[in-house]
Amino acid sequence: MNLLLLGEKCNPLLPGLKKGLEESWKINKWQPSEGPEKLSELIKSADAIVPAGDALMYGNVFSHLPDAKNLKLIQIPFAGTEWIDKNLIPSGIMIANCAGHEIPISEYIIGTVIALTLDLLRTETGFRNGSWERTGTLSDPETMHGEVFGKTLGIIGYGLIGIETAKRAKSLGMKVYGINRKAKADIPQFLDWHGSIDELNKLLKESDYIVLACDLNENSQNLINKDTLKEMKKTSYLINISRGNVCNEEDLFNHLKEKKIAGAAIDTWWIYPYTNKDIKNPRPSKFPFQDLKNIIMTPHNSAHTMESDERRAISIVNNLKDFENGIEPPGFVFYGNAEL
Repeated sequence: MNLLLLGEKCNPLLPGLKKGLEESWKINKWQPSEGPEKLSELIKSADAIVPAGDALMYGNVFSHLPDAKNLKLIQIPFAGTEWIDKNLIPSGIMIANCAGHEIPISEYIIGTVIALTLDLLRTETGFRNGSWERTGTLSDPETMHGEVFGKTLGIIGYGLIGIETAKRAKSLGMKVYGINRKAKADIPQFLDWHGSIDELNKLLKESDYIVLACDLNENSQNLINKDTLKEMKKTSYLINISRGNVCNEEDLFNHLKEKKIAGAAIDTWWIYPYTNKDIKNPRPSKFPFQDLKNIIMTPHNSAHTMESDERRAISIVNNLKDFENGIEPPGFVFYGNAEL
C-alpha cells in the first residue's frame, strides 16, 4: 500500500507511522515547496493520503484528486472535517479523522477554567505593574477571586475530549454535566447528569462553566447566540475549543463586552491566516475581542503538543491497518459523493 504524506506538518507523525505500519506500506512525502508537478506524480500511485494543514492551505491538494486513480482514503491528521465538501470528493474515497488530542485539550480547558476563576492573568499583570490592589490582606470582596470547588462544568458534546475534561474536573471537586444529540440510556462515566440537545437550557442555566466540544455542523452552527447566552448565569464562563462558528460572533462579543456573562476562553475563531491571505496576521474576528478584559485568547493551539502528535500517529496507524484489512476504521467520517 502507498501512503503519501502531504506537508511539513506531517513530519512529527512520521516516526510513529514508520513504527506502527508493516513493511507492506511504502511512505512517500511531499511539501508545497516541491511544486504541483511532483504532487501530481506522487498522488497517482497513492492508496491513502494524509494532508496536513500547510499542504491544505498552500498546496491546492484537492485539485489533484482526479489524478489519484488508486486513492481510497483521505486520512485527516486532526479531528475537524466540517470544512470538507463531500460533493467535491470522488465517490468511493473515504474520509477519516484521528484522535489523540483529547489530553492536551482537556488540560487547556481546566487550565483556563482555573485562570478565569482566579482572574490570574489580570492579577499577575497588575502586580507586575506595581499594583497591590488585589492583595490578600484586603477585605473588599472586589479584590477576591473565586474557587472551582463545588462548581458545575457543563460540556456540550460529550465525546473523547469531554471524558478527559470530566475526569480532571471531578478531581477538583466539580459537578459535571454533559449533552449529546441524544441522551444516553445510562449516565456516562464521570458525569453527574447527561441530557440531549433538547435539554440544552438546563445545562446553560445550571452550569458555572460551559465547554463547547461539539462538532460544527448544520445543527451546531450558531448554537451559542443571544438567546442561548441569555440562559447562562451572569457569573458563568464560556470555553470554546470546538469551532468559532458554533458561536454567533456578534452576539458573543456583545455579551462579553456588556458583561452579561463573566468571561470566556476562546481557542477557535472566525478568521485565520488561511481565510484572510491578504493580511499576514489578521485579527481572529471582525469584532475587537482583543480589547476585552474578561477573556483569554489563544491561536487554536490547545492541542499543540509533541505528545499529541505521537498519539495522533497511533490513531492514524490504527485507521490505516483497518483500511488495509477492509474494515471500517474507527476514524471513519464519510465517503465522497462526486462522480468524475
